[in-house]
Amino acid sequence: MIGFVFLSLPISQAPGSEATYFDHFFHSVSLVSVTGLVIHPVSTTYSTFGQVVTLFLMQVGGLGLMTLVASIVTAFGRKMALRNRLAVLEGINRDDSTDFRTFLKNIIRYVVVIEGVGFFLLSFRFVPDYGWGKGLFTALYLSVSGFTNGGFDNLGTNSLTAYVHDPLVNMVLSALIILGGIGFHVWFDVASISRKWHKHSGKKTFRYFFRNLSLHSRLAIIVSLLLIVSGTLLFLLVEYNNPDTIGPFSFGQKLLASFFQTVTMRTAGLTTIRFTEVYPFTVFSFILSMFIGGSPGSTAGGLKTTTFAMVVLLIYNELRGQKNVHIWNHTIPDQLVRSALVIFIIFLATFLGGTGILSILNPEVDFIVLMFEVISAITTVGMSANLTSSLEMTSHIALMILMFVGRIGPITLAESLARKDRETTNLTYKAGKIIIG
Repeated sequence: MIGFVFLSLPISQAPGSEATYFDHFFHSVSLVSVTGLVIHPVSTTYSTFGQVVTLFLMQVGGLGLMTLVASIVTAFGRKMALRNRLAVLEGINRDDSTDFRTFLKNIIRYVVVIEGVGFFLLSFRFVPDYGWGKGLFTALYLSVSGFTNGGFDNLGTNSLTAYVHDPLVNMVLSALIILGGIGFHVWFDVASISRKWHKHSGKKTFRYFFRNLSLHSRLAIIVSLLLIVSGTLLFLLVEYNNPDTIGPFSFGQKLLASFFQTVTMRTAGLTTIRFTEVYPFTVFSFILSMFIGGSPGSTAGGLKTTTFAMVVLLIYNELRGQKNVHIWNHTIPDQLVRSALVIFIIFLATFLGGTGILSILNPEVDFIVLMFEVISAITTVGMSANLTSSLEMTSHIALMILMFVGRIGPITLAESLARKDRETTNLTYKAGKIIIG
């Protein structure tokens, strides 16, 4: 609501802006949920002041409001109640509340450093292109957008298509997106092990480094790498000869475009090609990658990499007839696997329900395009097949709800809406037999 008020001010409007109050509200929801869906382009809708407002909203949404509030409260020396500390810890996927103040300070410090380095490197490209003022602001805007996985840009309707062959822009933004989507826990774990690895007197091998990481970090890194590598190769193979996407490029240019599109399509929403021209199978693969998304405790949306891994491991162990779920000589607690399965089902049901609603409201639109729009909203990726701006208000309201639900999490929303007026106990009745399969 605060973002809506500021974006609606006359000082926030660019000359010739056609955005309505409802459009500003839609943009505010998209910014705070770091989705990236827009009815009108940021560059032609908002003035410099308005773009600064969008930058602030995107940063708040990426870090999480609870994390920022907790950081401000602790900075002023006030103690947070245990209930509030636990809420913040749940939001950033931290197990305990020890050294809470230091943990929050480290989050802010890492964010500033990572976005600062991204801003510095991107300025080498955008300052020569746009001059000092606009160039520096564009570098800052894209650095924040990349790290928060926001998917917004202030370059116009063509996004980053002019930089499809630029290694600096592609690799810096890819690094920002990956770091933002891997999660706070993994950052601190890798930093801690790096310090131990540096002090280690024995042989310094990658095996030693990897095995000392926590189980969560190892799984998040492995799944993310597998998704990036497999997605890049799949995009490269399918689109290799597509004349409307990467067909005319050299092999190196094709590989760069495939890598960037795979990285950004999972969580961020920036694009360097006209992805509306890709083959239908590629759109389908985009939907699957967006569904999985980034890692827990990160700026990314989606089901989350480790949740997806838990479901896959559960299926694998069930097919083997193994009662427990094992990975790297660890047994995963049943409650954790059960929670992952419930999250998967609720997330899938929300996706299917949203697609059904949009298909009723827009029967003339191709179903796969509607699926793409819905999964983009609920996973806060923010990619659109040129559909968002052409939808009616009812469809926009549905998308806003999906963006909001996708950011706070379907399982969190379901739990918050559940009845709290009676206690539940674990009951056991006579065993029942039902034929399945």
